[in-house]
Amino acid sequence: MTHKYLKEYEFGELQQELVQQVMDRMHGVSEHSPLVYFPIVHDRVESFLIVHWSEVFEDCRHMTMSEWRESSCYDVYKSEILNEFFDTDGSIRLESLEEPPAQEA
Repeated sequence: MTHKYLKEYEFGELQQELVQQVMDRMHGVSEHSPLVYFPIVHDRVESFLIVHWSEVFEDCRHMTMSEWRESSCYDVYKSEILNEFFDTDGSIRLESLEEPPAQEA
């Protein structure tokens, strides 16, 4: 486990760390490779970071990643990302991973 503080992460590093966390949880849960879901997970995590950067990370920048995962700052990530992709039993919510239908003009 890393002892790097959140304030030391670049945006892309933090995004990679959070995407990896979701992908690791998907490994062994689905009959498909987690890589199938990577584009959607990547986009959702990126959107999450853009929207919630200040609320989730700036306010907790003094914490390490381990401390952050135990804090109330993590609850927003858990609610917005982890609970979106996973059911309470740990299985993947496939409806969350479907692309929205294309809008007709």
